[in-house]
Amino acid sequence: MKFIKSLLIVLSILIFTGCDSFLDLDPQQSIDTNKVLTNAENIELTLVGTYPIVRDAYGQNMFHFSELLADNGEFDFRGTFSQPRDLINKDLVDNFSWADDAWNLAYDAINRTNIVLDYKDVLAESDQDEISGQAMFLRGLLYFDMVRFYAKPYVAGQANNQPGVPLVLHSNFDVSKVEYPERATVDEVYDQAITDLTLAKSLLGEDSFYANKYAAAAILSRIYLQKGMYEEAAIEANFVIINSGFDLAEVPFKAYNNESNGIEDVFTFQQNNDDNIGESNAGMATFYASTDATGRSDFQITNVQMDKYEPGDLRGEVQVDLGNGSKIGDVKSIYYLGFGSNSRGGTFCAKWLDFKTNLTFVRLAEMYLTRAEGNFEAATVLGATPLDDINKIRERAGLDPLGALTQAAIRKERKLELAYEGFRLHDVKRWKESVGTLAYDDPTLVMPIPKREIDVNDKLTQNEGY
Repeated sequence: MKFIKSLLIVLSILIFTGCDSFLDLDPQQSIDTNKVLTNAENIELTLVGTYPIVRDAYGQNMFHFSELLADNGEFDFRGTFSQPRDLINKDLVDNFSWADDAWNLAYDAINRTNIVLDYKDVLAESDQDEISGQAMFLRGLLYFDMVRFYAKPYVAGQANNQPGVPLVLHSNFDVSKVEYPERATVDEVYDQAITDLTLAKSLLGEDSFYANKYAAAAILSRIYLQKGMYEEAAIEANFVIINSGFDLAEVPFKAYNNESNGIEDVFTFQQNNDDNIGESNAGMATFYASTDATGRSDFQITNVQMDKYEPGDLRGEVQVDLGNGSKIGDVKSIYYLGFGSNSRGGTFCAKWLDFKTNLTFVRLAEMYLTRAEGNFEAATVLGATPLDDINKIRERAGLDPLGALTQAAIRKERKLELAYEGFRLHDVKRWKESVGTLAYDDPTLVMPIPKREIDVNDKLTQNEGY
C-alpha cells in the first residue's frame, strides 16, 4: 500500500488553518471534491498528512498540558515563554494560546480523518480496511484526549453528562452548509472513542509503519483504565503483551530516543530532521533537553521528583560525567546534568533528548503497568499476577522484587516509570488525587474552550472559571 511504504510527510489535500472556527472553512482553501476525492492516492496522502498534525498536537501542546498542569514542584521552569509558566501556575485564560493551538490541530486532524472515511470507496477494496482503520485510530485517540483536557473528568459510577467536546463525524467542504454542534456529553465522547478504536482494532493489521491493531488495543486500555473499567483495561493490555511480539528494552534508557521503532515501542509518531525545522521534536526536546545541540534548558527537574526514586533505581540515576565537550550520544541515563551552550546547570530529563528521534507514545512497559492495575483492582489474574507484572518493571529498573503488592505500590511504579510522558494529570484525576491544594476536579485543571470557537458558535458553553 502506497501510504504504508512511503515515508513522505506531505501536506494534506486540504488546509483548514486561518479560519474563524474549526468548522468554518475558507472557500479559497476548499477543493473540488468531484475532481480530487475520486483519486485514491489523494485519500492516502490525506491520511499520511494527518499523522504529523496529530504528532504536533501532542508534542507541542497536550503532553505539556498533562505534565505541567499536574506539576506539584517537580519542575523548575527557567524559560521565557509564558505558556509553560501559566500551566504550572494554573493561571489560564479563555484565549490561552496553547489551548487554542491544540484544539485547532485536533479538529483539523479529525476533519481529515473524516475525509478519509467519507470517501474511502474510491480506494482499492484491498486497501479500505487498513486505511479506514488508521483514520478510526486517530479520530478515536483525539476525541479521548480532547475530552480529558477540555472537560470535567469522567467519574466512574456517575452519569457523566457534563459537557465534553463537539463530535464531528463527517467532513464538510461547503461553507454554506457548515454545522455548529454543541458539546456532546463526556459519556458520549468516551463512547465514540471506544467505538472508533474498537473498529480500528478489528480493521488494522499486525504490522504497519503507523498504527496497528496493538496500538488500537493499547489506547483502548487507556480509555478503560480512565473509566475505571479495570477488567476491560487488563484484557486489552494483555492482548498487546501476549500477541504483539514487543518486549521491554534491556534497560530503561534504551526505551527512548529511537530513530526507528524500538523493541518496546507499541506506537510512536515518526519524525526526522526534516520534520523538525522550527519545531524540534514536536516541542518536547525544545523544552526538556539541555545538551550541546538541542533544547532551551527550560524544564529543570527538581529534587521533589528525584527523591521519589529508591536507591539503585536506574530510572532515577543522574549522569554527572558530562561537560561542555560532551555530545548527545554521551548521555546514557534518563536524568543528567545539563551541558552545552544553553545549559543553566541543574538536572534534566533525557526521555526527550534529540530533535530527530521519534515521539514515544505507547511503550510495552505501560501495558504491564495497566495489566497489573487492572487485574489488581478487578481481582482478576489475566495473563500474570499483578505482583509479577510490577516486579518485571522493577527488575528492569535494577530493583529488588516486591514480596507483596498494594494499591499504593502499583501507583508509585506507574508514576516513576511513566514520568514526563504525558500521564500525570490523567492519573491524578482518575485516582482522585490532588495537585497541591487543588482537588482532582478543580476547574483550573481543565483547559478553556477557545474563545474564538465560542464567538463563532453560540451553542458552545465555556468551562467553569473562564
